[in-house]
Amino acid sequence: MKDINQILSSIKKGEYAPLYLLMGSEPFFIDQVTKALSTHVVDESARDFDSTIFYGKDALPAEIIETVKRFPMMGSHQLVVVREAQYLDSNIDELLPYLENPLQQTVLVLCYKHKKLDKRKKSYKAIAKTGVILETKPLYENQVTAWIKDRGLRYGFNFNPHALPLLISFLGTDLSKIDKELEKLSSRVEAGVEITPDLIEKHIGYSKDFNGFELQKSLGKRDIEHSFRIVRYMASNAKKHPITLTITVLFNFFQKLLLFQGLSSVSKAPSVLGVSPYFIKDYEGAARFYSMKQIARVIGFIKDADMKSKGVGAQNLPSEELMKELIIKIVSV
Repeated sequence: MKDINQILSSIKKGEYAPLYLLMGSEPFFIDQVTKALSTHVVDESARDFDSTIFYGKDALPAEIIETVKRFPMMGSHQLVVVREAQYLDSNIDELLPYLENPLQQTVLVLCYKHKKLDKRKKSYKAIAKTGVILETKPLYENQVTAWIKDRGLRYGFNFNPHALPLLISFLGTDLSKIDKELEKLSSRVEAGVEITPDLIEKHIGYSKDFNGFELQKSLGKRDIEHSFRIVRYMASNAKKHPITLTITVLFNFFQKLLLFQGLSSVSKAPSVLGVSPYFIKDYEGAARFYSMKQIARVIGFIKDADMKSKGVGAQNLPSEELMKELIIKIVSV
């Protein structure tokens, strides 16, 4: 298996494999490779002739084989993409005769989103011999921060230290959503301008003062009144501030706070917690208000709230009331 940067680099050089198996639980990377292949393998003028898309729910293996065995009409290669290929999983081995001897003029792409092809299957082994396999996984929060920085460089962005956690607080770790917002930002902000919380609020439309990141800071100080103000604002903008994302932000914060309390030296905190040294002061401050035993109880409260937000143990409890109940438990622990 290759990593995504190696795959994208080869595609840009015009070095195409006859088979690509793109699978796993991070759809952004699958889409990224598929888009690169669509851009480079077939010229735009030839796409009506040399580019075909199938959907696993509707396609039959025999139809796919018939198409991939054709020779390109306009260019040097034809591209055949099977989206939602996971729906072919039960009869994927019907493609085996072709997978064992693919045409070099055809690039066949199998997209398994949120699922993997069993490595024990003959089809997987055949692809591994002559093709490229990419297995994707969701990034951890600290990896997403680095990814945003790298992605931002492509748009000419330089991020203020407060801007990155703010974006993650707004958008979670959904790379597709983050990339769309960065693209939107690039059309409104000149390259080289520092991306600040104010610019994010102005152009992406999220409040820099009332969000999950500010809520975790407020709870870190046991400030119940300000926490209530933030929750009230977020509840009035529920589409932009889904409760599941807010709960995830709080869970990550207190989980890292628990790790922080167990450190022998604060100097180890950035690497152990996976956060910028700029934000260690937030954990130092919160550590004065919460002992390890209290943090463990808070994490339990958050898990309970997460279950209630999904309808377990609470019947139609409004998100604002659920969050207020959680806040009271946290600051009273």
